Amino acid sequence: MRTNDFYTLIELVKREVLDSEREYLKLLKVIGNNQRYDFLSQLSIYDRNPKAVACASFDMWRDRFHRTVMRGEKGIPILYESEGKQKIAYVFDISQTVSIDRNVNEVELWSFDKEKDTDTLKEMIRLEGYTPHDSLLENIYFLSRIYADQDIYELVNNLRVPAEDRNAFVHFMRESISYALSDRFHVEYPIDIEKGKENFLYLDSVSLMFAGNCISNACNRILEATIERTKKLSLSHGLTKNRSEEYNKSNPEEVRLETERNGEAEQGGMGDAVRSNDERDDDRGERVFSDGEYGRNSEDNQEENFR
Repeated sequence: MRTNDFYTLIELVKREVLDSEREYLKLLKVIGNNQRYDFLSQLSIYDRNPKAVACASFDMWRDRFHRTVMRGEKGIPILYESEGKQKIAYVFDISQTVSIDRNVNEVELWSFDKEKDTDTLKEMIRLEGYTPHDSLLENIYFLSRIYADQDIYELVNNLRVPAEDRNAFVHFMRESISYALSDRFHVEYPIDIEKGKENFLYLDSVSLMFAGNCISNACNRILEATIERTKKLSLSHGLTKNRSEEYNKSNPEEVRLETERNGEAEQGGMGDAVRSNDERDDDRGERVFSDGEYGRNSEDNQEENFR
């Protein structure tokens, strides 16, 4: 796929999202389930595999997790920047892979434990100088305020939302973030899309990118902070690590994407398993496509837990 084809695809995807509030909600879940990637990549994941929960390059699945992409599986195209040029790479969800090592059949993804980790969210709120609630849903909404309000108010100004509608639009954005996060915290966040329709009308092909980036960045910050704090809590309790936990590490070497000298790995299969001299990008472990028209400046990005 060429970069021009990728952008054409993204425009079609945005049109689909803007034509249906239900598709917008589906996109929000993709954002929350794939916080490692930026919004542009999340749009592509939504288009190719909206149920994806853990995406990685072909080589990462093979080299780090002893898994291979099943034959015939189509890769999800994402855009990234290398040496000042935009390129296409492909990632695959864990559901598209199988184990090549009989001793390693599962990859345990980080999962929020309501019994053990609820206090973690409360502590995150306290650290910001606020008093947490007893309700998990309220605390998720509270975190959306803490981690996103500055960006939301900037978005409101850029979209020139009338003064009488600003509070409603801010609430709409906070709820969008909370809804995007809900699957990760194993709760159903009740969002009234009918009430949000008027705010949804402020979004078009361009403003959707800015709103999406705002939601994506907030989800990334909240989840990475939660993962880091729960990991530290687990370590303090003397829990040991195993290979499956590597998927949750914050390690620059683990979040690279490959492009081959002679093309990209778009399809899976054991026939693709032998490769050499792969060129890799994202050496600092930053979010994919960290530079660009809608991307984040790479110096502002944080290292990612792979998930």
